[in-house]
Amino acid sequence: MSDIIKKSNNSFNIKSFLSKDNLPLLSLIFLVVYTVVAIVLSCALFKINVVVACVMVILEAGLVACLNRIPIWVHGLVFIAQIVCGIIASQVPFMLLMAFVYAFAVTFFFIWANR
Repeated sequence: MSDIIKKSNNSFNIKSFLSKDNLPLLSLIFLVVYTVVAIVLSCALFKINVVVACVMVILEAGLVACLNRIPIWVHGLVFIAQIVCGIIASQVPFMLLMAFVYAFAVTFFFIWANR
């Protein structure tokens, strides 16, 4: 019986997983989950080709990586520019999803850089 109690004490502890030390990992998990959901929603609801949705996600991540060390207000301008491009292309919901991919990637890079 004591072996079972010892094994249960070594089990997964959610409180330690949600600590500040794991914040970069948690933000990466959130970014990946949101990205997959955005791709699926883009394909299912907005009838966007899977290849186009995946390429847009890769371009968003590349843009964030290239603009990693600029002031935060420039990221705000890029976010607004993406929504304006969506308005011009008549794809506002799709570009809004992609703009939030950009915003979450900026957040991930900020958390990762300040670790």
